[in-house]
Amino acid sequence: MKKYLLSIVAILIPFITIAQETTSEKVDAVFKDYTGWFVDAIFYEIPFSEYYQIPWVLIVLIGGALYFTIYFKFINVTGFRTAIKVVRGQYEDIEKHGADTLYGDSTPNEGENLIETIRDESADGEVSHFQALTAALSATEGLGNIAGVAVALSIG
Repeated sequence: MKKYLLSIVAILIPFITIAQETTSEKVDAVFKDYTGWFVDAIFYEIPFSEYYQIPWVLIVLIGGALYFTIYFKFINVTGFRTAIKVVRGQYEDIEKHGADTLYGDSTPNEGENLIETIRDESADGEVSHFQALTAALSATEGLGNIAGVAVALSIG
């Protein structure tokens, strides 16, 4: 008998909770009253013609990208070859010359870690340049995708 009652309750609980307004919906309604004007201002569309309308925030973002591209002398284009060399590990020898201390620490290494093993790629815990890049990119892209989905869902 107890098993049947639990089954019925388990079946009915979702129907009971659907009718109730959740706490997050209440919070969303309150914040929408206060921030709706701001969202409307950010995504205000500037009409360029009858068919083309672009949100002004997109124009600001493109303008910022162009400004920094010019300010940094097209480093996103000119430094591409150097970036590929760094990822491939061609600048690894620079790190191996003359390091008596660890990571800029003025105190000498007192036997905790040997500097030679820190830079030895076969030792445990070493991360290659490519592994560091892929980890950073996956974290960045993953967070960007999560944020993008959240914005897309909120807009509808």
